[in-house]
Amino acid sequence: MKNIRITDDSTGEIILEKEFSGGYHFIYTNLDDSGKLHQIRELDNAKFGDRHWIKNWVYRPIAEKLVKRFEELEHIRPRLILFLEDMEWEEPKSDKPKKHWIARISKSNKQFAEISGYKYILETRNYYIGEMQREQIIALLYHELRHIDQFGDLQPHDTEDWSNMLATLGTDWATTQSKIQNILEDDVIWRELEPLAKQLNVFNFEDYNRSSDKDRKAL
Repeated sequence: MKNIRITDDSTGEIILEKEFSGGYHFIYTNLDDSGKLHQIRELDNAKFGDRHWIKNWVYRPIAEKLVKRFEELEHIRPRLILFLEDMEWEEPKSDKPKKHWIARISKSNKQFAEISGYKYILETRNYYIGEMQREQIIALLYHELRHIDQFGDLQPHDTEDWSNMLATLGTDWATTQSKIQNILEDDVIWRELEPLAKQLNVFNFEDYNRSSDKDRKAL
């Protein structure tokens, strides 16, 4: 068990005392900095709303390793990202199959960012994550982190996906049953698409990648 105790140093009075067993998230202010909110965020594993679970304890360590390894991510601070997983979503049954997102990242609104200290929310769906290999999950987190640019804004892909991921891991890196490279452990050298391939959509790229140089010129 853990115990929180707030004491008035001048009088010795115990203002608050609480025993608990999980994580914690404190918000406090000082009288000498215009009431600015400060956070102590150690709530890394908890239920969030009706269907989401905070998964900081799972995904943040991976994100930190990715940021440390890849130069294109070095400006990102994983502790400013709230990692949430939807534990209840299931793919709807439909006669017209639709491509659903597996993970997405968004900027927190100003009010949530101010009260929580999190500037971004990276949301995953357990329905898909539960079927993915560790290597795919690592690649998925890299994929979402890439959206954060050096100014803190979110940017779209340079193709229908990140071109270096398509060229190196293949178009179905997130859904394949085959094992892909572990971009944290393997000696990955990012390949890049040729200029023409960047103009193609994901489906045409598969044909492009299998074609000969002569056939590519005809595309």
